[in-house]
Amino acid sequence: MLFRLEAVICRAQQSDDGGTSAKRSCEVNSLSVEPAQKRAKTVDGMAPATSSSFQASEQTDLTLHSYLIQWILFQSSSEDPSTPASHEPEIQSGISALVGFVGQALAEMAADNVCYSSMRKLSTFQKAESIATDNDSYQQFEVALTMDTGSCTDIVPDHKDAVMMVAVKQFAQEQHRADRYLAYCTCKLFTTQPNRRFAWGLTACGMTVRACLFAHDKVLSSEAMDVSTSDGRRVFVELLTNWTMCESWRLGYDPTIRHDADLKHWEIDVYDSETQLTHSYICEDIRCNTNSTFGRHTRCFVAREKPADPASAADHNFPKVLIKDTWAHPISPGSNVVRDEVAYLYEIRDELAKDNTLNGTYPRLEAGGVVQIMCSDGVADDTTQLILEDIAEDTRAKVLNRIHRRIVMSPVGEPIHNLKSIDELIVTVGDVMAAHTAIAKRCGLLHRDLSDNNIMFHRDANGGVKGMLVDFDNACRIADMENAEQPDCVGTLPFMSIGNLEMSGVKRTVLDDWESLIYILCWLGTVGISQADQDSAKAVRDLPIKSWHRNSATNIANSKRQFMHDEGFFVKHILQHILNAQGFEELRKLLFVLRATLFGNKHVSSSAQGCLTLPPPGQLIWESLYLKFQRLLILSSLIEMSTLL
Repeated sequence: MLFRLEAVICRAQQSDDGGTSAKRSCEVNSLSVEPAQKRAKTVDGMAPATSSSFQASEQTDLTLHSYLIQWILFQSSSEDPSTPASHEPEIQSGISALVGFVGQALAEMAADNVCYSSMRKLSTFQKAESIATDNDSYQQFEVALTMDTGSCTDIVPDHKDAVMMVAVKQFAQEQHRADRYLAYCTCKLFTTQPNRRFAWGLTACGMTVRACLFAHDKVLSSEAMDVSTSDGRRVFVELLTNWTMCESWRLGYDPTIRHDADLKHWEIDVYDSETQLTHSYICEDIRCNTNSTFGRHTRCFVAREKPADPASAADHNFPKVLIKDTWAHPISPGSNVVRDEVAYLYEIRDELAKDNTLNGTYPRLEAGGVVQIMCSDGVADDTTQLILEDIAEDTRAKVLNRIHRRIVMSPVGEPIHNLKSIDELIVTVGDVMAAHTAIAKRCGLLHRDLSDNNIMFHRDANGGVKGMLVDFDNACRIADMENAEQPDCVGTLPFMSIGNLEMSGVKRTVLDDWESLIYILCWLGTVGISQADQDSAKAVRDLPIKSWHRNSATNIANSKRQFMHDEGFFVKHILQHILNAQGFEELRKLLFVLRATLFGNKHVSSSAQGCLTLPPPGQLIWESLYLKFQRLLILSSLIEMSTLL
């Protein structure tokens, strides 16, 4: 494609006042997009735009392009990049002008050709945000590629309307700062857009523009596009044109999650790998949203199955389900341990279905599988490799592949922070560990990620609680771990076992998850369970346990060693900081017994539990523990498993 702005630039140079204030007219001689013979790739694997051809010529007011001209003619001064930025507004306005200029030309082409009627309208919006970090002045700037529906323009666009973010810096030497800020503000796209799979972004440092693709584990960047040159502007406009005309899934959107503007709800499609059928659901609430630019991007939706008859869509008699959407690694990085939450949940459901005592203690899988994307070559599994299909093969090979899975489960649980008492917490944890033990023994699966977020509960008709173990993203077969050369390090840092944190060569067992349970109860006992408890708790920064949450894996492991291997140290620095609210004394007693059972057990080697020394075995108060866990012989299960080591 060929984009000519030379006529505009020439008239600006001839202007008395530089074209910044007086209204002058100039003629854009041509704006042409020449068809490419094939879809080649640029250097570093970035795919150029799909192509078409058009010409546009019109009289225009020079002031409409003054910001663009200032940017193109802008020359970075010799100022130190550490000095306050003074030309960033010109760069921001220049990008906006160029995007608007291209957008207008493309819109006119679409108006004259029905083939392009669905083309997006290129537009921009700009929002300032006061952020100062490391003496760096940040300005937030979003680019929105939207359909021009002719709706009211008084509505202020927000992150939920942005297709991508743009980070602007004055100097080319500030590329690192631009990259860092782009990652920061791109996170808001994932947070505010439930149908966001991945994201594009732009950085503009001086006259150098780069496109960035945010995959789930890595950011890929294009070569620099120098907009002070014809070639640089041509490549940039090719990219803008491609984003305007390509399919929505190539922009990072998920076509299987759609927003119904009339009914004001999200509709979600779930492909079931067992029946090979697709079910549609109506979202009622977003229970869990992603808050990171990278990682699994787990989202949870409370939904009901969409009725076949649209007239009954408002009928709330359909049972509620929880839809979990996540990007998971199919194999643990650095090992041969397979992760397949869908397959594991099917196996758990089939194996434990006849055990009524465990009903409701694990998520029952209703449907689930890999998300299916309709692309140019037909239906395809949604994976990282699909996202990067137009990127050079050697670059794709360096990016870990993730699989986009979606699961429908019941019942819908609540977070443990909604529990009303310590007694309810103990019952909930007892149910969870009963399910954990059964899944390990009868299914041969280990959860490996016990945390306060993965222990939930629901209530029966009489208001009683039932604990539920959720999130089997990191689960694996115990047999696979036994055959692994090196155990992988997985879990939630504050609650991971010492051996897991240290990435020791000791095989991971069920006892690692029991150790995680101790850390969960220590944390809840210290900061509180409910919001009311937490309001009366000490500030976390003043507690010894803070080192488990604000540190590296190595430092967390060292801190846990210090607290756990010595009974007196554990009592002084952990138990004495348990809240004095009603019921917390019983939790203190329970933690004392659990620590003694796991870390003071003569059947458990010190290397297996990360203990430096073995203190004398503590006295086990069986009767008290059984009362607190009511129906479940939680401690006997722990002792039974520990004797098998």
